[in-house]
Amino acid sequence: MEYRLLGNTGLKVSVISFGNWLNSDLPDWQERTNLHVKKAWDLGINFFDTAELYGYGEGEKQFGVALKALNVPREDLVISTKIFWGTPDPIKVNALGLNRKHIKEGVKNSLKRLQLDYVDIVFCHRYDHETPLEEVARAFTELIQEGYIHYWGTSEWTAAQIYEVREACAEKNLIKPCAEQPQYNMFVRERFEADYANLFDKTRMGTTVWSPLAGGILTGKYNIGGIPSGARWETFSENAFLKDIWNNYFAPDKQDKLIKILTNLEALAKELGMSQAQLAMSWVIANKDVSAAITGCSRPEQLEETVKCVQLYKKITPEVIKKIDEILGNTPDQGVNFKTSTPFPPRR
Repeated sequence: MEYRLLGNTGLKVSVISFGNWLNSDLPDWQERTNLHVKKAWDLGINFFDTAELYGYGEGEKQFGVALKALNVPREDLVISTKIFWGTPDPIKVNALGLNRKHIKEGVKNSLKRLQLDYVDIVFCHRYDHETPLEEVARAFTELIQEGYIHYWGTSEWTAAQIYEVREACAEKNLIKPCAEQPQYNMFVRERFEADYANLFDKTRMGTTVWSPLAGGILTGKYNIGGIPSGARWETFSENAFLKDIWNNYFAPDKQDKLIKILTNLEALAKELGMSQAQLAMSWVIANKDVSAAITGCSRPEQLEETVKCVQLYKKITPEVIKKIDEILGNTPDQGVNFKTSTPFPPRR
């Protein structure tokens, strides 16, 4: 395993981390959660990510049981959770968003479910347009000072929103967020490589990226355009979020182009001596702005294959990146250098 500093902090996280979205949200999945967390730890993963949203607390509960079963020193584990959606109950209006009340009570409720005295990082799961940023930052600063958390971060915030909260922190002498948790994969690149580029250069913000395999679509299982038996997408019709993602990728007017991209990636992966999933994950962690890539699994063998990327990602050379960009055709525009009237080079 490789361990990287989380941005401009001294905290080291495994470059491959384990998250339990869609892995621990049903009550009868505790045994599977225990198995996967144990496998992750045995593979060298020290960073585990969850959220109050996952099963509306069930994910945190199962993580708590599984982490306790590891019986390892707490200082060896890096645990993060996320705050925003505390309940689906529309009557409980203050259990939604980033108001001071929900941040402080939500974190303490998460700690109870996780059976922990503190968590290392708490992310704001989304931006709250109704709550003043000073209120958000002050609540997290107090939680850090009280010993309930060590760091705080953002998730899916724009660069402008992150700059704004950092400015509020500087003005009020509050603790700044140290990391962002955005989606990042071969299909979703614009925000990470373009919007955040200046942010990374100026602040050394850490990142714990999610969906590095685009929900499994980049693994090669869907190259035929259908859903193989046992894949998570078999149940997408029962999950509105998954259904939207599937329709975005496999809409009739997009499917032929997507399958061509996937099969070309498969051929390149074979040329490099790795699986298509390993190519996609290696591409993500080869980016210097990635601190950790969060992944899950349906079976322990999938996690074993993913972790092998730590030995493979050095194969993602500039020449390979160029080939991948030609296959994907979605390299983010970095703007123009008006001094030379030439485009700025790609971020990667």
